[in-house]
Amino acid sequence: MNYCNRILLFAFLLISQYGFSQDYNEQQKKLEAQKLSIENEIKKINVLISENKQKTKSLLDNIEDVELKISARNKLIDVNNQQSKNLSSQIKNKSDRIFDLKIDLQKLKEEYAKIVSNSYKKRSSKVKLMFLFASRDFNQAFARFQYFKQYSAFRKDQANKIILTQQNIELLIDTLENNRKQRQLVIDENKKIKIELEGEKLEKNRLFNNLEKTNKNYLAEIRQKEKESKLIDNEIQKLIRLAISESNNNDSSVNSFALTPEGRIISSNFLSNKGQLPWPLKEGVITRRFGTQPHPVVRTAKINSTGIMIATSPNSIVSTIFEGQVLSVYGFKGGNPGILIRHGKYISNYQNLSQVFVKKGDRVKAGEEIGIIFTNNSSGKAVLKFSIFNETKPENPQSWLSRL
Repeated sequence: MNYCNRILLFAFLLISQYGFSQDYNEQQKKLEAQKLSIENEIKKINVLISENKQKTKSLLDNIEDVELKISARNKLIDVNNQQSKNLSSQIKNKSDRIFDLKIDLQKLKEEYAKIVSNSYKKRSSKVKLMFLFASRDFNQAFARFQYFKQYSAFRKDQANKIILTQQNIELLIDTLENNRKQRQLVIDENKKIKIELEGEKLEKNRLFNNLEKTNKNYLAEIRQKEKESKLIDNEIQKLIRLAISESNNNDSSVNSFALTPEGRIISSNFLSNKGQLPWPLKEGVITRRFGTQPHPVVRTAKINSTGIMIATSPNSIVSTIFEGQVLSVYGFKGGNPGILIRHGKYISNYQNLSQVFVKKGDRVKAGEEIGIIFTNNSSGKAVLKFSIFNETKPENPQSWLSRL
């Protein structure tokens, strides 16, 4: 391989290595952020469980608590596995590059040895002068003079290239060792998490066995709770449809809000803040996610959630996520009070309150306190059901809210 081609290859290796490292670093940053979020979630779960430790909880409540921890630890294991996979890929990439650079370095040294040997043979100034004076004319003499200069520069360049290649190999070896240590830390951490996970799974099985022995009707109780939740969802849909009808001069056949100029502005602003809206609680843990999912206790049963459930500390304040107008303050059989707030064509729903600070028609600002979460006296649990609707269509609140 000639000198120019070698320079191009070396440059390509450096650039591709930099590009790969950039991608890897971006992936690691994202995974570290996910990991930190999950670790904070586990801490919050433990705090909430600790706060309610003195309360008399049902076996169903205890199983749900353990399932929360199991779910969070499984997510943490998945993130660690991704990190380990990325590190393994980085280790292989660096090992391959070190191998290639060592071959390149050996060839550079061999070429440099030949250059030095030739220079030694032609070291005499007399030989150089004879070579110049043997030229046919001035142009050839000048060309030969330039050749001596270029040859000298080439020799210096080759020496610098060898030094640079050696330095790059040393740097890669250092980062390779660091990657190996990082991967081992992740592997060791996962081993500890899996031990904790196995303990929690055993605890869940123990609680579930007790539940089956002491409460033969637990499945009926779960189904009844889900039925009541579905009835409340249907009533909320009726309230939204009624509001749509009223905005269209009581035309019940229309499925979209008739927006005023102000309503269109609020709708647009609400949409432009998607993914950045504040949470309705200062802190909490999501205990049920949006959409169809396995029941936290009976994993073979499927449930459909039109919003998310957020467990928080007892008597926590609930705040609005955006400016708007109170569409309804409702209360249905089988459930605690809730509030619907309209943001143009969008609606946010805050359900399971013990106190309400607003009334229908009130205008509210983003972050305004609108109520207090209901706290179960026996279990100590405080859970907010929070939903977002695009007119009558429920949407995943987590895609609208900023990271908790």
